[in-house]
Amino acid sequence: MASSRGFTLLEVLVAFLILSLSMSVLMRIVSQSLNALDAADHHQVALQLAESKLADVLIHLDGSSEGKDEGRLDSRYDWESEVEPYQFENQEPGMRYSVTPLLIRVSVSWGSRPADRVSLSTIRLLRETP
Repeated sequence: MASSRGFTLLEVLVAFLILSLSMSVLMRIVSQSLNALDAADHHQVALQLAESKLADVLIHLDGSSEGKDEGRLDSRYDWESEVEPYQFENQEPGMRYSVTPLLIRVSVSWGSRPADRVSLSTIRLLRETP
């Protein structure tokens, strides 16, 4: 009686098929993880740039600051800022207040998709000059 040693060709092919399917699934998972890591990195950088730009707009804010502005930060990030009058819900129309509320919005984008954008906004009260 001859005893056989080793694997048959069919067993080797099945093992190779299982290995290749497993590797393709693992490579897809690694690729998606790298894409998510890249997106998180862009989001974090854009958030820091938006915070910095919002602070810059607030520092240079005066009574004539209303309007829009835009520019480019770094080579990958675009920014937009907008300053406009704001009306509180309980603010009475026609009444003269000693402060003027302004809504300040800053957005930083890095891609063409709507999800590739970070926006920050705040309200600043400016004292009216008599």
